[in-house]
Amino acid sequence: MPDIDVTDLVEFSNNDDECLPIRRCVCGHEFPAWKFIISIYSDDPYRCPNCDIGLYFSARIVVFQKGEP
Repeated sequence: MPDIDVTDLVEFSNNDDECLPIRRCVCGHEFPAWKFIISIYSDDPYRCPNCDIGLYFSARIVVFQKGEP
């Protein structure tokens, strides 16, 4: 089964290198800051202690060129 983009279903704070603090899981369970942390490694996802869903993240940077009038 392919991985599912659940970005819109979770809440998170700013990442710190390879760590992303999850504030609310897909299941709706909420966590205090830096209590539930996931990483970038898809082969070893961190599991929500409430629902056991495995989560990992990837960062994306988009660079734009400003259009000239």
